[in-house]
Amino acid sequence: MENLLQEVQQFNYTNADITKNLLLSCVLGIIISSIYKTTHKGLSYSQSFMITIILVTVVVCMTMMVIGNSLARAFALVGALSIIRFRTVVKDTKDTSFVFFGLAAGMAAGTSSYFLAFVGVVIISLLAVILHKTNY
Repeated sequence: MENLLQEVQQFNYTNADITKNLLLSCVLGIIISSIYKTTHKGLSYSQSFMITIILVTVVVCMTMMVIGNSLARAFALVGALSIIRFRTVVKDTKDTSFVFFGLAAGMAAGTSSYFLAFVGVVIISLLAVILHKTNY
């Protein structure tokens, strides 16, 4: 029981850490997609793919904070993703990132990481709306 308590306490993030991690991953995702856009050799790049790069970067950050050092949570994520991927036909990469987004939010809420769930959803949602409105 003590080991379980130590594991839970070891990976608690402060509210400032959660916000900083999510915003940093947002900036990094924008940098990565900009580099992709600059170095793309085809006739045109996929706008949906650009948005997916940014959203997935932030959603994976949120997911990693939920998983922490828990092997059980990691296996739960793999199981959930395999069910979603093999049961659902997804035609657009952006749709896949939103499915993953919902999964990460559900995992955060389900593991009582309420601040992470709320801030993650707010930041990723704002990011998606901004990317849509600016026609990035």
